[in-house]
Amino acid sequence: MRIEPILAAVSGTVTGSLTVEEFTGISSLNGATDTSLTFIVKQSYIESAAQSKAAAVFVREGWEIPGKATITVADPYLAYAQTALLFEDKSPLFGSEIAQSAAIDSSAQIAKGVVIGPNCSIGADVILGKNCKIDANVVIERGVTLGENCYVHSGAVIRYNVKCGNDVIISSNAVIGSEGFANAFHKGQFTRIPCFGTVNIEDRVEIGACTTIDRGNFENTIIKAGTRIDNLVQIAHNVVVGESCGIAAQAGFAGSTTIGNRVMVAGQVGMAGHLTIGDDVFIGAQAGVPSDLAGGDAYAGSPCMRMKEQRRVEIAQQKLPELLREFRTMKKEIEALKEEIKNGKTENR
Repeated sequence: MRIEPILAAVSGTVTGSLTVEEFTGISSLNGATDTSLTFIVKQSYIESAAQSKAAAVFVREGWEIPGKATITVADPYLAYAQTALLFEDKSPLFGSEIAQSAAIDSSAQIAKGVVIGPNCSIGADVILGKNCKIDANVVIERGVTLGENCYVHSGAVIRYNVKCGNDVIISSNAVIGSEGFANAFHKGQFTRIPCFGTVNIEDRVEIGACTTIDRGNFENTIIKAGTRIDNLVQIAHNVVVGESCGIAAQAGFAGSTTIGNRVMVAGQVGMAGHLTIGDDVFIGAQAGVPSDLAGGDAYAGSPCMRMKEQRRVEIAQQKLPELLREFRTMKKEIEALKEEIKNGKTENR
């Protein structure tokens, strides 16, 4: 790839002389070749970048790398992401047509450019928008709608009446629209409560492998535009996840929780149900969230608290063994003093 489309994608400017006309990809510093691009996010990596084989390096304004052509951008890591997309192989994994082994209901509406892999099942009244790619062994049940340019990886299951916008990615073995964990418990027995809602996934949402998103009981479960969900995440019925949220692996959301916009949830976070999480919140790894969280702040711990307070708690916990030894010493001294008082041996003190 020539430099012109790369510069257009990253809004960058070149300093120094490029030694190649065609770039073959973007690489790490250690893996760079004389035809690849790389990037640095800290000035401490300048020396490593100078020693690398890379043909050019994405940098921030004012950073210079001796002997290297640089491309100045606002954010080198963003430039890396934008450039990686240019080099991504987007060719269909199972051919560029509809596989003969795919079972497609006659009422399904398949738009122009749709690719469907082997052994897929496409149910009644399904709508697949332009240029959707469906890999092998995918199940799409009746009434599902996918917008344009969606990509469903092998083994995913999209259950009945789920609605997806444009440019949605659903990774392998994800299950969208599964039944929620809703039961009435009476006299030692459960009675299942059926779910009458569905799942709405808005534009540009990406859902990781083996993630499950339950359909709503009455209202719908909603994942709003631009959100990224990692692998192995559980989102329960009636949850609403705001725009441009990031949710890392093994996080779990109990039912009817509402998540604001641009909320970042680290791995293994657990949330109780019926919560409201404000906009621009960060929740640290393994946090337990039992109550609402105000927007614009960072939280950690279980039960979680503001991260500044949690850091103080962690420091205090490290001192507990020493404090316990001091407490035991003080206790012995107090017991000894009480014994002396009891025996009348403190007159001369």
